[in-house]
Amino acid sequence: MIILSFSQELIQAAQPYLTANEHHPFIQAVINDQLDTKALHYYIQQDLRYADAETVVQANLVAKSTTIEDQRLFANQLSTHLGTVNELFKSLTENTADSWGNQRYQPIEPVTFIYRSHILAPIAQGSLLDLLAPFEAGNWLYIELGKYLAATGKVQPDNAFYSWVTAVQDPHLAGENGISNRFLQVIDREAANTNAEQLEVVKQQFLRSVLLEWYFWDAAYKQLTWADWERHALGTDGGDLL
Repeated sequence: MIILSFSQELIQAAQPYLTANEHHPFIQAVINDQLDTKALHYYIQQDLRYADAETVVQANLVAKSTTIEDQRLFANQLSTHLGTVNELFKSLTENTADSWGNQRYQPIEPVTFIYRSHILAPIAQGSLLDLLAPFEAGNWLYIELGKYLAATGKVQPDNAFYSWVTAVQDPHLAGENGISNRFLQVIDREAANTNAEQLEVVKQQFLRSVLLEWYFWDAAYKQLTWADWERHALGTDGGDLL
């Protein structure tokens, strides 16, 4: 019998969610180079606001670390994040008719608000493992989606999402010794000292992140706003919200 590490268990459990993300109309539109410009703008704007929450998470990963080695690991990645996140989204904006200035600091829409709250929640009382697992889930999913999109052979340099696909395959993030695998190693190390009940909680939080990624694509595809939610709740718009 093959014994899986905790991180391998997480990844195995997340496979149906990964498949759902791959099949989402947003991702399929990327493959067919048919992504609506409004959907791309929404994605850029909202993922920038999500990235702001990632900055807070990573700063707190440093704070929750109990060794210099972990502090360096998380601090170095935070520095990389701060040095690259704007450049990635600027490159995506270059493929649209809109300006970079119109993308940054747009209102945080509902799904983004929920997802940000999800990864920020463990800061107050959670352990290093509690905080790292739901954050790393996003890294893992993006890497896998990058592999999936690249494997189609259809996302070429003239595709609006090409720079994204390239970025999430960068060896610093996705390589054998990349930051994602190093984070998974920390997860396994911390899991070894965590009871089964708490590990189940951590597992569900990891899976919830991957689920919320699906809803993030969905919100971008439909450009969902608080006004849409309000109209739906108050019965003034009978359209499909989710």
